Amino acid sequence: MKFHSIHLRNYRGIADSRVEFGDGVTVVEGPNEVGKSSIHEAITHLREDKSSSRKASVKETQPVGVDAGPEVELHLSTGDYELKYRKRWIKQPFTELSVIKPRPEQLSSDDAHDRFLSILADTVDVDLLVALDVAQGESLAQAPLAQIKALHSALSESGVEVADHDDFLDQVEAEYLKYFTKSGRETGEYKDINAQVPVVEAAFEELRERSRGMDDLVDNHARAAARLKTVRTQLTQALADRDEAEQAAKAVAELKAVLDQAVDHAKSAQRDEQIAREALDRRTQLIADATDAQSAVTVAGKTVAGLESAQGDKDSDFDRFQKALEEKQSAVDDARAQAKAAAKTLAKARARAEQSDLTRRLEAIREHDEKKSRAQATIGSITVTTKDVEKLSSLETEVRIAEHAKTSAAAQIEAKQLGTRALNIDGTELGEGNSGEFAALKDVRIMIDGVADITVRPGASPVELDKALTSAKGAFEAELERLDIDSVSQARDNANVRADAEAVMAEADSTLKVLLGQDKRDKLEAALARAQQILGADGTSASTDDKAGNGAEVDGQTRDRSLSELETAVAESEATVDDAQSAVDSTRIELERTRTSRDDARVETVRAQTSLKEAETQHERLTSSLAEARKTNSDADLDEEVTSAEARATNVGSQVDEARVAYEAADPETLEMQLQNVRQLVGSKEAQREEVRQDVDRLSALIDDRASEGIYEKLAAAEETMESARRKQTRLGRQATAINLLRTTVLNHKEESQRKYVAPFKEQIEKLGRLVFGQGLSVEVSEDLEIVSRTLDERTVPFESLSGGTKEQLALIGRLAVATLVDSDSGALVVLDDAFGFADAERLNALNVILSTVGQSAQVILLTCQPDRFARLGGAKSVSLT
Repeated sequence: MKFHSIHLRNYRGIADSRVEFGDGVTVVEGPNEVGKSSIHEAITHLREDKSSSRKASVKETQPVGVDAGPEVELHLSTGDYELKYRKRWIKQPFTELSVIKPRPEQLSSDDAHDRFLSILADTVDVDLLVALDVAQGESLAQAPLAQIKALHSALSESGVEVADHDDFLDQVEAEYLKYFTKSGRETGEYKDINAQVPVVEAAFEELRERSRGMDDLVDNHARAAARLKTVRTQLTQALADRDEAEQAAKAVAELKAVLDQAVDHAKSAQRDEQIAREALDRRTQLIADATDAQSAVTVAGKTVAGLESAQGDKDSDFDRFQKALEEKQSAVDDARAQAKAAAKTLAKARARAEQSDLTRRLEAIREHDEKKSRAQATIGSITVTTKDVEKLSSLETEVRIAEHAKTSAAAQIEAKQLGTRALNIDGTELGEGNSGEFAALKDVRIMIDGVADITVRPGASPVELDKALTSAKGAFEAELERLDIDSVSQARDNANVRADAEAVMAEADSTLKVLLGQDKRDKLEAALARAQQILGADGTSASTDDKAGNGAEVDGQTRDRSLSELETAVAESEATVDDAQSAVDSTRIELERTRTSRDDARVETVRAQTSLKEAETQHERLTSSLAEARKTNSDADLDEEVTSAEARATNVGSQVDEARVAYEAADPETLEMQLQNVRQLVGSKEAQREEVRQDVDRLSALIDDRASEGIYEKLAAAEETMESARRKQTRLGRQATAINLLRTTVLNHKEESQRKYVAPFKEQIEKLGRLVFGQGLSVEVSEDLEIVSRTLDERTVPFESLSGGTKEQLALIGRLAVATLVDSDSGALVVLDDAFGFADAERLNALNVILSTVGQSAQVILLTCQPDRFARLGGAKSVSLT
């Protein structure tokens, strides 16, 4: 099979694209999303899916936002045939097949689809076609070659036949299974004896070892008894050393007690000295505090006298400003009363002007609001919209299409009256020489006057057409029921009434927005109510005069002048109020300033009087405390106590130094470490004595136990049992070895035949692969024609453990090898989408050589977004998509 060209229209993102393929290697390159993978996908859909298919994978090929069906045309040769095969899906689907050679044929619809598949089945192995077609992302997997008949035929033509050893091998296998499992493990009597021999040998060795241990037990007992005697001697010496160390420790403890007592006396003398000094310091501080208190009383008395003198002047200033504030506040109240009266007059004038305008504006708003409400009611009562009419019309069209499809699929009766006898078909009479066509959708009755009465009954109509018609009618009737109407015309009339109402509502809504502007209707109503409330009964008569038109323009001009004068009067009165208020605020500020100054002076005076009182009290307390303290101890007595305490502390410090020298000379730390060591030595020797004594007792008990066991008789019986088991093991082992050798020989012979069968495939893979991996390459191929492992420079790695790039390269080389083996003249078509993405630059160069070699005998189509991968591929045709 060879592809000559492919033409895609409205396929995914491709509007219109045609690709011509060469006889050898064709590289179709372009950026991502330009449509390379779409070519690969289109070939698969063209072969597998009918034009009527509604599969999700087919629907996904329709371009987004384009009301057209995806279309593919493929020009190819296969066997003796040259074909042009074309399909369109989804929108106005069709199938066309044009056979150019060997004999021209033109077919359409399902006939074309079936004929194409028939030609493929006759000329190519479809499994081979699928195996050599590698989609994007599938390059790491090996092709399922075991089911490809064409490949088996090609390998069988090498002249190698796999030998038939099955009958003999079954007999050998049955005998083999007496000794081994299928996985090669021992079984049956052979397994039992092999398991028994190590057990009896171990029992014999254990008894022999126990007999040898009798002498060792006696020797160990003698050595343990001697070790026990030595430990007892060492323990006696350790006890003596411990007693001597404890006596020395007692002497050091006495020296430590003397030192501690001297230190306690020194601390007591230091505390007495500190107490005497603190008493002297407190007396000195008390004298200084009494002197300072006398000075504070003198200063506070002078301060109080000055503050009391200034207080009278501040009280007079405050009384003067308070009287001025009362006079100016009275003037403000009079000005406010006049401003309030002017504002009230102005408010009535403004309310009279607003009332007429608000009345006319609100009447227009109410009129259009009522019109909008009536339109909304009409819209609410009619649920049918223009979109509903369009949908209903579409559903009605679908019903007609389904009915027409069913009629077209039904049997057709063609009748023509030849003679003079009347011909009646299903109630329709044909005239002489006339003809007619009738679809057999139901029983059709044919009557020939005086000759025959024939009833034609239709067969079962196509299930899909019946379902389509039933579904279309159901959807149409459901939509009628949902809209609560009887026909499309009724729906259209209702939709027109609703559309008119929507136009009226839109006009009223627009007018209301203009009338309202930025205002809210409730605020306009409130403003009218406020104006009427301000005017009272006068407002009603004024509004009536305005409506009647009695001198409206002249009255309006007069009213405008009155408003201007009133606004001027209000502004003047408000200015008078502001001036009077400013005078009040200024006077109030001065009053508050004098109030603050007066209050601050009062606070300062009270604070100074309080300070004087506190200073006098403090002076009296300190003077009294000093007199009482001197009654108990005079100043001279305190000085003498300090001198005496210093002398006692110096004497006791000398005693402490003498006691510390004597204690440190005894080296208490070394003595303590020696005492701890001999105590630990005594404990360890006592534990060792107990441990050795228990060992002696244990060895004595073991000797007594072994002596009464009769171990030598048991040893002889175990030796006889072991020899018998060894003889049986040797006999069964010879038999098992023989059958295993026979089975291995037969299997090796079968495997050798199998290797010769797969040898051409293996050799072709290695031939091509050595261009990539070097001359040290070899591969292992299974009976299923899968690459099991790769050996490179004597290092074998399983296929699944190879890197992603190596697995991809070997898997694709396997497909290329198949392409050259199946048909040595023209090869087989290979399609690779985004292949060799894991290869480095060096391996890509070698892969280009392989593709060029394969392209000399087989057609190879490469789809890639990276044309640099195949830049060094000789003899290739390059097609660039944009």
